[in-house]
Amino acid sequence: MKKAVIFAIFLSFFFFGCLETTKLVSSGTFDNEVTDPQHDDSDELSDDSDAEEETDTAPERDDDRERPSNDDEGNSGGDGWNGEEDDPDERPDDDSWRPGRDEDYNPWNDDDPPVDRDSDGDGVFDSEDGCPADPSKTEPGLCGCGAVDSDSDIDGDGTIDCLDNCPKDKNADQADIDNDGIGDACDDDIDGDGVKNIEDNCVKVANPKEGGSIFSSGQQPDMDGDGIGDACDDDIDGDDIPNANDNCPNDANADQLDGDKDGAGDVCDLCPEDKDKAIDAGICGCGVAENDKDLDGVVDCVDNCPDDFNGSQLDSDGDGIGDACDESPFEKADSDGDGTPDSEDGCPSDPAKTEPGVCGCGVAETDTDEDGTPDCTDACPADPAKTTTSGVCGCGVTETDTDEDGTPDCIDACPDNPARVEPDEVSGCDPASDPSDPSDPSDPTTDSTEP
Repeated sequence: MKKAVIFAIFLSFFFFGCLETTKLVSSGTFDNEVTDPQHDDSDELSDDSDAEEETDTAPERDDDRERPSNDDEGNSGGDGWNGEEDDPDERPDDDSWRPGRDEDYNPWNDDDPPVDRDSDGDGVFDSEDGCPADPSKTEPGLCGCGAVDSDSDIDGDGTIDCLDNCPKDKNADQADIDNDGIGDACDDDIDGDGVKNIEDNCVKVANPKEGGSIFSSGQQPDMDGDGIGDACDDDIDGDDIPNANDNCPNDANADQLDGDKDGAGDVCDLCPEDKDKAIDAGICGCGVAENDKDLDGVVDCVDNCPDDFNGSQLDSDGDGIGDACDESPFEKADSDGDGTPDSEDGCPSDPAKTEPGVCGCGVAETDTDEDGTPDCTDACPADPAKTTTSGVCGCGVTETDTDEDGTPDCIDACPDNPARVEPDEVSGCDPASDPSDPSDPSDPTTDSTEP
């Protein structure tokens, strides 16, 4: 019920509003109303649509800002211009006037010069001032802006003080190795490497301390420790061979040996036996040429089709053979037919193995004596008691030592007598006739009458 009442009230207001609007239109109130174009809310800056505004030229946009819409021109009682003139032909040009603006300033014209200033307050605008930050000069003059012109030359070297990089030290050549504006004659760090001349091991050649910073606590490079920095030392490695003639300038080698005759001494040659490689072993390494037979940009040693052009090295089946030379590019090769693709087979030519194991590809991991050591590495493959060595007695014979005299029975002639390994001529291996026993009557050295 409440909803019905609310809806009825809403309809009443709606129809009442429509009725009042109809009355106003019928009476001509809207048509006859005259508004002030300067203050009416409908006075838009432009009567152009958004699309038209985007295609207008700068003067057209300015003209839109100056003038009211065409609808307002007919009702304003004027000529369509916001000024006071009645003659439309006397309205200002597009860029000549803006309400409330200086007549020489046009914010819509990018060609208007910026406002000029007088930064140093010397009465000359910056645009005409040769020294806009120096109130005492409008031209640089002899010594330049910020300096008083003077022909003074204190050190008498022919260069006036204001231009002299060492005004108190005679230096006619004005030499400045590090180009820091301080002449060498008065610079305490001539080469600008952060090390004072008095401590510098290369005074005139930059040789900064190790660490790459002037604040580094390291030492200046001096490979041979001769007190002359590497940057200015003509024999860096101290082998008495000048750098220019040294086949290893950074490695001492007074003998200058060069086995492969490639110009790089053996001590600094990465491939001393390969004359085609010296400072770099390349992709293939020493002793292997960096050839590219198929000219595909991939050297043969790593080319999956060294005889067929295939710069992409595409290998769809991942078997290590490029598609360009693979008979079955989408089927992985299995050379030994063991069901494991060559690319995944540790022994691609051994159908009994996919990994080398202990014995390697092509050799079975047989363990005849079942001692856990394969025959290929077992010293006694048929003797489970021996693996790493056949011992003193050899395979198949135990290393028993019955009398524990340190000599195995297999070579002990008296295995039960720890005192003998060979039998005695008289008593043999009998322990009772041990020559070390003083009570032995058979021992000729024993005196039976002795008390």
